[in-house]
Parts: sequence; C-alpha cells; structure tokens
Amino acid sequence: MQYAQLRAFHAVAEHGGFSRAAQALSLTQPAVSDHVKRLEQDFGVKLFERGPRGVELTELGRRLFTVTRQMVGCERDARRLLEAAGALESGELALAADAPDLAIKLIGAFRQRYPGVVIKLSIANATECMRRVLASEADAAITAARQVHSRLQARVLREEPLVAVVPAESPAAKKRRMTYEELVREPMVFRETHSVTQQLLESELVRKGLQVQPVLYVDGREALQTAIAQGVGVGVIAHAEFGESRRIRMLPLVDCQVRMVESLTRLADTSSSNLLDALFATPFD
Repeated sequence: MQYAQLRAFHAVAEHGGFSRAAQALSLTQPAVSDHVKRLEQDFGVKLFERGPRGVELTELGRRLFTVTRQMVGCERDARRLLEAAGALESGELALAADAPDLAIKLIGAFRQRYPGVVIKLSIANATECMRRVLASEADAAITAARQVHSRLQARVLREEPLVAVVPAESPAAKKRRMTYEELVREPMVFRETHSVTQQLLESELVRKGLQVQPVLYVDGREALQTAIAQGVGVGVIAHAEFGESRRIRMLPLVDCQVRMVESLTRLADTSSSNLLDALFATPFD
C-alpha cells in the first residue's frame, strides 16, 4: 500500500468520481484509476461500486474513507505546522549560556521579531555549554568558551577587556585604574579553574611574570563579587560582567592585553535551520 494510492482513493470518494479527483490531485484520470485499482488488488477488496451514474463507496470503502479523512487532516495540520515554522511564526529553540545577561539581551531582541517562537534557556559553565551543543542537547550556546572545534560555527557577540574589582571601602578603591603589579599586592579571590575569565587572568599573570597565592577560590562570578563586597580580597572579571553595587568598584586594568570574547555557537551542519539562521542574524545593541 502506497500513500499515493490512499490519496487517490480519498479524492475519488470525496469528489464522487475519477475525473473530478484527477483535477483535484493534478493527475490524469488513468493515473488515479490505476492507483485505486492497485489498492483494491493488493488487498483483494472492493472499495467502489462502479455504474453508469458514477461510483459509490462500498461499506468497506465508507469505513476506509473515515480513516483517510483523518489522514488528510493530519497532512493538512503537518503542512500548516511546517509552513508556520518556516515563516518563523512558531517553533522552539533550546539555548545554553554561561551567563544570563548577554543571552537574555539576545533572546529579547529575537522575540521582538519572532514572538511565536518559544526559547528554553539553561545556565551552565562554558565547558558544559559547549558539550551540550556538540551532543545536540542544545541548539546553540552563548558562551566565552573558545571556538576550536571544526564542527562549530560561531558569531561573535561581544568583546570586553578584563577589569579589576575591589571593595568600595578599601584603599584600592581610591585609584582610577590599576596595573597587574598593583593588583597582585592585594589579597586575591580566584574563580574556578574551568572559568574562561580565570584562564585569561592566569595567562596575563604568566605574561607579566607574576605569581599569586589567592586567599579564596569561588565558583561563579556572583560568588566572586559577593566575596569582594565582604572585603575578602580583590578579583578580576570581564567588563560586561560587573554587577552594579555600592560595595564594590570596578577599575580598568591599564596593561590588560586580552579580551573576553563571547560568541553565539551552533553546530555547523545545522545551518539549514530557519530558526537558528534567524537567531544568528538578529541584531542587538
């Protein structure tokens, strides 16, 4: 049994004849007749009573017509769904991000254009974000992880320098800017080792030939800024990561030579996705 045979049967039953069915399907009448004949022969059944006044459904034909009405309805619903998704009127995207601020900004700009698309956002560290994309558990990721895998395609969203963060009540807060040499004289709070910010900081300290024994390791930038606000020490984050607070201050690092590069990343072989194409093309300030 082929789908074309069922469609031909349904058209004949719906339009009451082979000629009108052929017109509806944009086929020749012999082609429609052949489809129905083969369907009947394949199962050894009779679906139509053929007479001088046209065709009438047999009892079995009426029962099959009930089934094919559902089939055609499902086909119509599937076409509408795909057409809506192709027009970006609906659909769903699963995104991962290593920080919410940039992701929410991009999602907001995207939804202004395509309000019918549902976004599911999960927050994880940069390494986990990239794992999810490579494993097809997320459609795309907004992360500072380096894009080194050949299967990935990326769009740079933001590049920011590193900055120092100090307690607002500390002597260091009276400065306008800092150097790395001045920074390491203070007690330092480090991020977790898989943090891209921490990796950039350590590369800068190696470049400057500076050694540091941190007083505290924390997991996440929120914990870092909380520890600094409590006066535990000073730390380093990317400029855009700074959270406004009366208890901490941000100071430029005048000798910083690295940038935190945050990108929207997806698998390169998903480039045919209309939703992802639209997300990658979404402008935002």
